[in-house]
Amino acid sequence: MDQFLQVALLARTEAIARQSNFIFSPLSLRAALALLPAGTKGETLRQLLAFLGSQELRQLKAANAGLIAEMRAWPQLSSAACIFADKSLVLRPEFVSTAASAHKAYAKSLDFQNQPEAAAAEVNALITHATRGRLRNIVSPDSFNGGDAKIVLANAMHFRATWARRFDPSDTVHDDFHRLGGGGTDVRVPFLSDPGMQYATSFAGLGFKVLQCFYKTVGRDGRLSRDAPCFSMLVFLPHRRDGLAGLLRLAATEPDFVMRCVPRREQVVSPCMIPKFKFCFKFDARAALRWLGLAAPFEPSDADLSGMVSNMPELGMYVSSMQQLGAVEVDEEGTTAVGATYTATSPGYGGPPPGPPPPPPMSFVADHPFMFAIVEYGSAEVLFSATSWTRPKSCDFLSDQPIDDW
Repeated sequence: MDQFLQVALLARTEAIARQSNFIFSPLSLRAALALLPAGTKGETLRQLLAFLGSQELRQLKAANAGLIAEMRAWPQLSSAACIFADKSLVLRPEFVSTAASAHKAYAKSLDFQNQPEAAAAEVNALITHATRGRLRNIVSPDSFNGGDAKIVLANAMHFRATWARRFDPSDTVHDDFHRLGGGGTDVRVPFLSDPGMQYATSFAGLGFKVLQCFYKTVGRDGRLSRDAPCFSMLVFLPHRRDGLAGLLRLAATEPDFVMRCVPRREQVVSPCMIPKFKFCFKFDARAALRWLGLAAPFEPSDADLSGMVSNMPELGMYVSSMQQLGAVEVDEEGTTAVGATYTATSPGYGGPPPGPPPPPPMSFVADHPFMFAIVEYGSAEVLFSATSWTRPKSCDFLSDQPIDDW
């Protein structure tokens, strides 16, 4: 399966262990990793190219430039990338040029050692601007203390889309969400409700069902257009309340699992309920990347980043952190999702295709741990992958706490 979704599935292990919600952006991590090869050599470059699915650097540059161009044409998505370097280093012109042309990333020199507060403010400003204020104060000045940090590669993205068929606020109901862990772990939450014809399907033999909620297909001018990108949210609901871990194991072993589970026809879904929620998650992707065979960039003795700078420090450089932060909010109007990383054919909206009679009405009530993904059909890209588990004593659902300092 896609290497980046494998990172998500491995990283979920920690979240599952503490029954925490989880969100991850494969697209953001890919953008961050794709910045590295132009500044690496030897085994480091070989591992990066293999992981990113390219045989040579030229092929990767062309593929990434195409992806960035496509992303910039999506009105629902905004993104930004930057290379922040300590002023003691001289970035190689060819590295800066490749970053700008293939990744739309600009370079900036900062005084990490003597002005850590200003350096942190610059990195945070990029992330805050790209996520339209949703992520703030992510990088601390302490990140630059001690002289270890030399270069920060940062990218951030913001996704905001309106439902093609909005949920009526008057239909929102409060009911129990059943968290795992025994008695007393249920929590009362608001559920979006829209019974009726929906794209949905049940994989009875595999123990889960899928509901697809479409977003408006709009162009840059804000008008509805069949030629616009087609985004949707896929909600994967285990039949059993304790079935999320099994669903994730299945997703880890099936190639193209997310896109293969897309419902192909409409059917009556009643009741149809998914919770309103807002949550965030932060993790370091290095362990998962090492497990998947990408180890050289993170090893002080093996990393070769000599293509980045012309005055390499005596002890060399390596990638000491690969942090990703994600947040998502779902309500009656639509979805907002953000991610920051530093260091198929679209069905129509008509009735079901000719064929067998429609299945009997399906019940879809996401009142226990589930998984969801935000996808774009034309490119088969998974922008965000997440699990909603909710742990005790957390304010994951409709928390008023800003997505800040987490």
